[in-house]
Amino acid sequence: MVKTKWIIYTVIIGLIPFFIRSLITLFDKEGNFNYWINESDIINFGLVLNLSVINELEDKDFEDRVWKTRNIGFSVISLILLSSILAIVTYSDFKTNNDLNRYAVKYCAIVISLVNFFVTYSIYNRLNTLSR
Repeated sequence: MVKTKWIIYTVIIGLIPFFIRSLITLFDKEGNFNYWINESDIINFGLVLNLSVINELEDKDFEDRVWKTRNIGFSVISLILLSSILAIVTYSDFKTNNDLNRYAVKYCAIVISLVNFFVTYSIYNRLNTLSR
């Protein structure tokens, strides 16, 4: 049940900006697919995933405290990394001469968020197993 709630309350809600952009792109007459996948949406999804892990693990006691500490530490490091990339993207939006390689940032954000998704999935899978 823990994993089901995580999918509904965290994953689906974290992907709402992506779903809205998908609808906008679907109805766009020009078919501007550069608008479809946005770095900030992907980064925010990764941030939501990591915050959910910290929130879920922080107040619970586990026999394997090393596992808990490693996963919270991984989430904190991921939060710092994703927040830094989000700051870079936000800063580059305000510059007139944009020297940022947006495609590199986009692919980096996608890879980091996918890694975070699979790590978070494994954490919630273990929590689901422990709750039974």
